[in-house]
Amino acid sequence: MPTAGNVVDPGTLPTNHPPVATENAPTADPTDLPPRPSKKRKANANGPQRTSPAWESFTIVPESESLDLQAACNYCDKRYLCDPKTHGTTNLLAHSKTCPKNPNLLSNGLNQTVLTFDPNGCGGVNLGAASHRFNVESCRKALAKFIILDEKPFRLVEGEGFKHFCRTLQPQFAFPSRFTIPRDCFKLYLEEKLRLRALFRSYCSRVALTTDCWTSVQNLGYLVLTAHFVDNEWNYVKRIFSFSGVPNHRGDTIGKHVEDVLRSWGLRNVSTITVDNASSNDVAVGVLRRRINNMNVLVLDGEYLHFRCCAHILNLVVMDGLKTNNLAISKIRTAVRFVRSSPQILAKFKECVGFFGITSKKLLCLDVPTRWYSTYLMLEAAEKYQVAFVKLDIEDTSYLEYFGDSSPPTYED
Repeated sequence: MPTAGNVVDPGTLPTNHPPVATENAPTADPTDLPPRPSKKRKANANGPQRTSPAWESFTIVPESESLDLQAACNYCDKRYLCDPKTHGTTNLLAHSKTCPKNPNLLSNGLNQTVLTFDPNGCGGVNLGAASHRFNVESCRKALAKFIILDEKPFRLVEGEGFKHFCRTLQPQFAFPSRFTIPRDCFKLYLEEKLRLRALFRSYCSRVALTTDCWTSVQNLGYLVLTAHFVDNEWNYVKRIFSFSGVPNHRGDTIGKHVEDVLRSWGLRNVSTITVDNASSNDVAVGVLRRRINNMNVLVLDGEYLHFRCCAHILNLVVMDGLKTNNLAISKIRTAVRFVRSSPQILAKFKECVGFFGITSKKLLCLDVPTRWYSTYLMLEAAEKYQVAFVKLDIEDTSYLEYFGDSSPPTYED
């Protein structure tokens, strides 16, 4: 045991005991101590380190390096100032939590999405995501699509039932007037036109055109142009890109109109044009062949530019064959027209059908001259009610008068 006043030998102390200074031990000079390692971060060769979670959704805009530093959202391309000394990343973080196009926002209350099933019209459904966030612009665009696709009148938006339905779905929605909806529809048309123009410019090398001309009941002429092409993924695509009125259906008028439409859309590489089998269309294709030939874009010098519609040719063949029984078909057509001329006559005809116990469910229909199969449908239905027409001739004197100089159809007809 060491006595008081004696110097304790450091070697006798436990290893875990702190060292004890002796009376004769020299004091350490601070200048002789080894330098402490520096905690300064190493410089990053790629620029300053960005540790904020906002940079998972944003990227520095390269052209903003010389001006105010800006960052663009990776999903919606919205830009914010992000200089670390003056702005920071607060705005970036706030936007990344509410970005409507960020697919990673699944648990945020404002952007929570639910799965929806949307029929694709081909016997199946498409699985998609719908957001609970209210967007006025999206609702207005959806309303314009609803008016266009379902062919609804513009005054529908001012109906009390429609307003009640929309208030139940979304009370915040402000109802547009019947004068605002046409502007929204036209705005949607301009957007789709730009998208279709970009599709023509980048996804198709050759375009095949089909035309359709007709005259309305107001004697107004119309012309529709449809483009058919194969995109970069070898998918067949069909788009109606022109629906407009024409003063007449003469060949030179149609040819110049089609040329103006192609020029306005920037379409040059036309492979074929399919038209009805009419002489006026021969003139129209001749005009287009000369104009397109000047652009040096014809395939095989335009040898196969002109195609005639097979359905129209088939309709002409069938109509020509029906002329052999034209009188009988005309009588049956007049009988059907008489039955459908008024509700009272139709009710009397149904009494004749019930008298003979005819169980056929086919409805009497008139044919259309441009659709040969409609004549077949008319004859097929009328043949089931042959005895009912005979009884109608006996009970209704106006039936015989309706034929004028002709006579009602007989068993031979």
